[in-house]
Amino acid sequence: MEGQKRNFVDRSAFRWLWLATLACLATILVGASCGSQGTAAAPIQSSAAIWFHPLPGGSPAGGSVDFPALFQANAPWPLAMAHTQVFGMYAGWITTASDQELESVVAFLNAHNMGIELEAPAMQAQASCGSGVEGYMPYGQSLNEFTLAYLQRLQALDAHVLFIKVDEPYYFGSVVNDPRSCHFSVTEVASQVGQYAQLVKTVYPNAAVGDVEPIIASAYAPDVVTAMGQWHETYQAVTGEPFPFYIADIDFSNPAWPTLVKQIENQTRQSGMHFGIIYIGDMTDISDAEWTSKAVMRFETYEGENGGRPDYALFQSWEPHPQFCLPETDPYTFTGVLDAYVNARK
Repeated sequence: MEGQKRNFVDRSAFRWLWLATLACLATILVGASCGSQGTAAAPIQSSAAIWFHPLPGGSPAGGSVDFPALFQANAPWPLAMAHTQVFGMYAGWITTASDQELESVVAFLNAHNMGIELEAPAMQAQASCGSGVEGYMPYGQSLNEFTLAYLQRLQALDAHVLFIKVDEPYYFGSVVNDPRSCHFSVTEVASQVGQYAQLVKTVYPNAAVGDVEPIIASAYAPDVVTAMGQWHETYQAVTGEPFPFYIADIDFSNPAWPTLVKQIENQTRQSGMHFGIIYIGDMTDISDAEWTSKAVMRFETYEGENGGRPDYALFQSWEPHPQFCLPETDPYTFTGVLDAYVNARK
């Protein structure tokens, strides 16, 4: 999802009215009715650890223009901050951030007892395939050197890297219908990911290296639930140990997504892995209001209406929105979504 997937600015009353109107339209688009804006999310029962992974502004996809303001003293997200256990970063951003940027982020996270989650590629492209496909390090660039570069940079700052999720290697390495993919065997994908995990542990021996894969029903044979289980079994057979966790990246355009994800949650937990889910808007959303409304509706649907009980609730973006993370008192910012989740499960 990486790459595909400024300071805080006061917004006027006009913007609030504009956002409220767009949010009402957004709820219609995702199948809800328009009521008063900013009301509490429907109650849910959840003990999931909250992971927060915004996209820094300035990336090709867009992202949050006030990302640096998250790490300033008295940043306006105290409620969400107090309930966020893990903060996510993209490996590519770590290698390009200035020393000052990275130092301020790590110092803030350490001061607020937040661990770090990374998303990174785990496969090496070959001369004939892989370059330009998600999940691969392009041919001519070394996956090992890239991996050590971002890990050692974090290590030098005493960053607490707890989780690394490999960027959809099974899907992009073996399943995807893309002529640029290497279409490795499932065993080869597992071998490459296992080697990557061992490399990570030379720098962060206690980091949990887990999996994230898209839940696209039409992409897998014989079906997505069976295929995902077989992939995780193959990884364990090849490496000698299971993934410690699996994160579901969901195709929300499929009306059956809650049922499919619940089946995968049960299967994942029965296999001895922790289960996580990504709550997100859509790439086509035209406003923060539309994006955040969908993210809230999706956790209400899965955990409120369908009994989902993820171990990790990951609020992530690799999309143009949300453009604003702050303040959390605005229900249409990214931290506003975190507040909605916290308040819904009180």
